[in-house]
Order: sequence, then C-alpha cells, then structure tokens
Amino acid sequence: MKLLSENNKMSLNECKKILNTDGLFYTDEEIIELRDFLYDMADLAMDNIEKEENKKRMQEIEAKNKGNP
Repeated sequence: MKLLSENNKMSLNECKKILNTDGLFYTDEEIIELRDFLYDMADLAMDNIEKEENKKRMQEIEAKNKGNP
C-alpha cells in the first residue's frame, strides 16, 4: 500500500467545497477522516488491480512455456 503525504492529497478546502453542499456540513476532522479513508480504499483497489494483472501475466507466461523444455 502506498502512503501519500498530506501534500499529495486533496486539500481540506477542496474537500470542503465538494462535501459541504446541499445544507450538509462536516467538521474538519470528519472531512479529513473521510478523505483519508477514501485514499486508503483507492490504494487497496489499485493494489488489487496490480496483483490481478501480475497474476494474468504469469499465467500467460506459463501457458507459453508449457511444453517447452
């Protein structure tokens, strides 16, 4: 899992503009917690995609090499 520094994440103000709409208002702490959770979920999803791609490549290599001494 890749951990992003605060400088590489959306700013608190950017998140506020997106989340604090339609009469809904979140505290700074809630926004930071939600933002960090979403970054963690995206990171896990990307790790899973990479693992699946690597697994597929290995299967393709094994299939090509099958029967070759």
